[in-house]
Amino acid sequence: MRNKKPNQYSYNNHDTRERKFVNKNFSKTDNYHSNFSETLFQNTSFVGAKFKFCALYGARFENCLIRGALFRGCNLTAAVFKDSIISAAVFERCKLSGCTFENCKIVPTSKLKNLLPDISFPDTDFFDAYPSSEGFNHDLIEIVESLRSCDLIRQSTVLHRKKGMLDTVSLKVLVEEFGEEFLTQELRSLPALINNSFHTLSYINHILRKRKGCDKKGVPGPIAHGAPILTNECLSTD
Repeated sequence: MRNKKPNQYSYNNHDTRERKFVNKNFSKTDNYHSNFSETLFQNTSFVGAKFKFCALYGARFENCLIRGALFRGCNLTAAVFKDSIISAAVFERCKLSGCTFENCKIVPTSKLKNLLPDISFPDTDFFDAYPSSEGFNHDLIEIVESLRSCDLIRQSTVLHRKKGMLDTVSLKVLVEEFGEEFLTQELRSLPALINNSFHTLSYINHILRKRKGCDKKGVPGPIAHGAPILTNECLSTD
């Protein structure tokens, strides 16, 4: 989903308590002195987003991409980050009591691990840097590199970072769920299956889960619990 208006999701002194933002793009937005308490952010991108002096008490971030985001002077008490990729984010002078990061992948993020007890990071992996591409099957890396030719995939920044670098953390998430052999076979056809803009890995996950649920004849098989059946309507992230 691409924002229909520039800075559509930038809020200044705004009350957005208990709202739901699903499949939205908060990338490069500026949010000041706004109340997002008990708000749900799901399948949402926060690349380069700024939250300054905002209330995020009890907020939930599920399947989000949080890269280069700034949280300054925010109240994140009891907030939950789940199944999200967090890279180079800054949590500066924030209230983090009771904040948890569940099943997340965290690449160097300003002292975050030192700000909370270990119990706050169930099933979460920390990386000192993005994993080397040499740790993956060579054919798989070549296929992922070739996906740059698809504008929608390249523009999503989900698999490809700036300066020609791969997002190997996202790739690691895919490998953990689907395995390298399956990805090597199925990622080749990914451009033909994507027909609109997207901003988080969950979109690709849903497509691959559907592919995995079909046998060689294309007959649908059991869908993984919680995974949507991708009709044309489901493929839209608007």
